[in-house]
Amino acid sequence: MQDYINSKRQSLKTISTLLLILFVAYLPVSTFLFFIKNDAFSGYFPPKFFMSESLHAGYLPLWNPYINYGIPQYGDMSSGFWSPVTWLIAATVGYNAYTFTIEVLAYIFIGGIGIYTLTRYFNLNNKVRFIAAIAYMCCGYNVGHLQHFNWLSGAAFLPWCIWGYLLLQGNFSIKNILQSALIFYLFISSAHPGIIIGTFYFFIALSLFLFFKNENKNNISERVKKFAITNSVLLFILIMLGAGLVVGYTDILPYFTRGDKISLVQGVKHPTTPQSWISFLLPLSTVKNERFFATDISMRNIYFSITLALFFFLTIFKKNSWQKFFLYTGIAFMLLSAGGIFKTFAYKFIPLISYVRLDGEFIIFSLLCFIIIAAIQLNGFITGQKEFKGTIKWVYYAFEVILFACIAVGLYKTMSAKEGLLYSLKSITSQNGLSLKLKVLIDAMTFYDALWLQGIIQLLLLWGIKFCLREKRWNLLVRIVIADMVIATLLNLPFTGVGKASVAEVQRVLNKSPKGIPTPALQPIINNDTTGIYEKGLTGDWSMYNKQIGVVTQVPYPISLKNTKKYFETIQVNPSLNISKNDFLFTTVSNNAKPAITSFTGNKIEFTVTSPDTGQIVYQQAWYPYWFYNNGKEKKEVQQYSNAFMSIPIIKGENRIELTFEPRKVKAAMLASIIIFCLVVILLLINPAFIRRSLFPS
Repeated sequence: MQDYINSKRQSLKTISTLLLILFVAYLPVSTFLFFIKNDAFSGYFPPKFFMSESLHAGYLPLWNPYINYGIPQYGDMSSGFWSPVTWLIAATVGYNAYTFTIEVLAYIFIGGIGIYTLTRYFNLNNKVRFIAAIAYMCCGYNVGHLQHFNWLSGAAFLPWCIWGYLLLQGNFSIKNILQSALIFYLFISSAHPGIIIGTFYFFIALSLFLFFKNENKNNISERVKKFAITNSVLLFILIMLGAGLVVGYTDILPYFTRGDKISLVQGVKHPTTPQSWISFLLPLSTVKNERFFATDISMRNIYFSITLALFFFLTIFKKNSWQKFFLYTGIAFMLLSAGGIFKTFAYKFIPLISYVRLDGEFIIFSLLCFIIIAAIQLNGFITGQKEFKGTIKWVYYAFEVILFACIAVGLYKTMSAKEGLLYSLKSITSQNGLSLKLKVLIDAMTFYDALWLQGIIQLLLLWGIKFCLREKRWNLLVRIVIADMVIATLLNLPFTGVGKASVAEVQRVLNKSPKGIPTPALQPIINNDTTGIYEKGLTGDWSMYNKQIGVVTQVPYPISLKNTKKYFETIQVNPSLNISKNDFLFTTVSNNAKPAITSFTGNKIEFTVTSPDTGQIVYQQAWYPYWFYNNGKEKKEVQQYSNAFMSIPIIKGENRIELTFEPRKVKAAMLASIIIFCLVVILLLINPAFIRRSLFPS
């Protein structure tokens, strides 16, 4: 009992310390002083906001009428529609600028706890596991992709998936099979599709490694049987859990623009280029010189602490079987993320890779592998299996020489050009307010400034690491890693993660959005509310928040239906076909035949119209299967208007029309997923030992 209490206290201490480190490292975000910029609020937040508003209004958010001319929300792979976490937040506190920001940080924290739990499988020292957790929470991938919500959620659950799978392969039990399936579902339902594809190949490699690593190599038939049963049962339960997800995504594939393979030219966008690999040692250097790095700034940073980098390179000389697996797998994903000839090969010969648009997202697998490799190596050193001599000295001296060279080159280039931070201090300090100072600093910094500044920081850290290794000061080493990752994160966030405005400013803009799902104004689409450029930069296009129907020009968004895209392309060539001058609901009979809306939910609209003649009424929402109308008789499928919108025939006289979105297969699969999910959770929670180990992992 005393051991349990001590273990519980230690676990709570670990969790609270990691939370504190997360708070400090991401201080501009965790204090809400600055908002997460770019795609976060313009791409990932709007569908979550709609789900929240719809649920609080008492409606199921199946069809989102506000993004362009409407999309089936369940088919939006960027929204986390099928994630239980999304539904929990949307149905309770609701989505706003604050809860969204907290969720982003929560995923980073979940990833840190995940790597701390996973490294226990390799019997590592608690201090080493703690270092690995810090490195993963503050690694360059998380810092660089702070705006890419479902990249972070994928990274959060990935180490948990590995942990659950390893436990299952070691002990095939009901508890292990259920918890592994549940973790995989949480991952698949929230991660970016590219990360899911990468995970598919990662676990193929891991399962084969475990199969051939089995010591009982003589009884091959027994191993094959166990391997087949274990993985088949896991896959079966996972498919049942994800029934709604599978049906929903399959449903939209033929109709949306990203359902087909991409061209090879499109497939080499935004890799983590070989030039970016210098961030192994110098993370700040990636924030400038776009021409040199030849990729987006979010893809360049792969830093995971100078301490673990030191021990990672030490594995080149000596490694165990697990380190070999993670090393070769990490290198494979690193090359794949680099694009170029490696992506060309994968595109042609590896299935599904041709659907991945951004190569740089594969680097998360490399970072996870490298952190585990380095942690195992550091653990060997701390537990006395190695001494501070021989090969580690050569790695240390190589780091030291590189850092001295970077400092020298950076200072020389800065002074010879007479530009950069050293020549802009007066301009920076003269600005009023933190945000303005930060903007001038970011603009003034050059690539060579980053080299000498980061070089000095890394050199000081390296000397501290040397002292800790010599004197066996492991607690001090942990503190150095904390300082290292906190500094690296804070230095990079202004460039990659946060904008100038505060979360409060973003929320003030969002507060202008009408509450719930109101009946939209029956007016020409060109008269719909808009906002200024500044507000648009904070929240994205206002059409996703004004609760009105239709847009004049296409809003950039990851999910776009083919017929909607074709309509916008057509009106660019022939503007006379643009019908945004009409109300979102209009008749082709007479201007006097104006409909009157009686109810609206997003999934359903009811209206009446008295027509002087037979004709059509057009609903300016994207045509999609499962829309049915009822005009006092039996339900019928809606017709198409201009191959893009919905059209309903009307008769002379009074028409009472009910137009509903009824994806019956999706709703049935959703119900099945909910029932199975609840059943799995209940079966796991009735095991008290599992509750204890889940909440307080040692």
